[in-house]
Amino acid sequence: MKRRQLLAGLAAGLAAPMIARPAFAGGIALRVADSFPATHPYSINTKKWLDLVTEKTNGEVTFSYFPAEQLAKSADLLDAAQNGIADIVYAPPLYLSDRLPLSTVVALPLVGNVSDQQKLNDAFNTLAMTMLNEVEIEPLGVTTIRSLVTAPYQIMGRKDKFETLDQLGGKKLRSSGGVQERSVHALGAVPVAIPAPDLYPALQRGTVDGALFNLPTAAGYKLQEQLTWSTSNVNLGLFPVLYVMNERKRAELPEDILKVIEDSSRAVVSDVVQAEREQIDIVAKALEANGGGLFEVGPDQFAQWDQRLTSVRDDWTGSLSAQGKGAEAVLARWSELVTV
Repeated sequence: MKRRQLLAGLAAGLAAPMIARPAFAGGIALRVADSFPATHPYSINTKKWLDLVTEKTNGEVTFSYFPAEQLAKSADLLDAAQNGIADIVYAPPLYLSDRLPLSTVVALPLVGNVSDQQKLNDAFNTLAMTMLNEVEIEPLGVTTIRSLVTAPYQIMGRKDKFETLDQLGGKKLRSSGGVQERSVHALGAVPVAIPAPDLYPALQRGTVDGALFNLPTAAGYKLQEQLTWSTSNVNLGLFPVLYVMNERKRAELPEDILKVIEDSSRAVVSDVVQAEREQIDIVAKALEANGGGLFEVGPDQFAQWDQRLTSVRDDWTGSLSAQGKGAEAVLARWSELVTV
């Protein structure tokens, strides 16, 4: 089913209570599941999103929310939506790169020159709700209902300050697989695929020397307790956050309900952007207390990193195009959206 455009009139739709109409008998109850810890900014923001929907529908729509992998493991959440165990789930493309490969385009390093977090979120929302939804997500029996992107990924060291490519050589760095794995490899380090909830103990045990991660999310998992240093100016891609809805359930819902759900999601993004700025401050202070801190990679080294990472974009496009997927068109559209 081709996705209907529901994003027009966001401000008007959220400024006033929902227009009265005959309600579903007993109301509409939806089950939402993700893997973020309950204290994570995204969990808090998701709860705010759901509460706003309930408010705007005058209580007609209510939610049962299951964070922290309570309903299913991170890798199994998409299956939970497809099977109807949940109605809306977090489907992480970088953990599901075999099923959502085109959606990993935002994880490519050094694409575009937009750094403003709100603009990056708006750009990914446009891509996810249109092109990605049509070519990759709807064929899986689900449809995009909400999207976010993290701040750009940095390289963090458990003990090491990774200022040069030589210092990265042979070091074990956590990645979330897919594009991130290729980025770590291109920089000369050894990628180790570890889901975010398992990274804290891996750092604590010394299983890895550091991680490819973003600063706000690191604070959500308290990783600053196990880290000393982090780059602050290297855009190693964004982590895409998608929430998808079971298509059968979506087809049952009235258009005005769907519009409120989608508009409410966009309305709370500014809150999570501000929360991420505050989380970055928390990490920076903690790293300084550990004897390290945030630092910038110098211009000469940055140019070398850029040269190494060019191959990651080329490999991503080439491998997916060889499978008959429209990777070039998706990358071109993403580049357009994030280039001023």
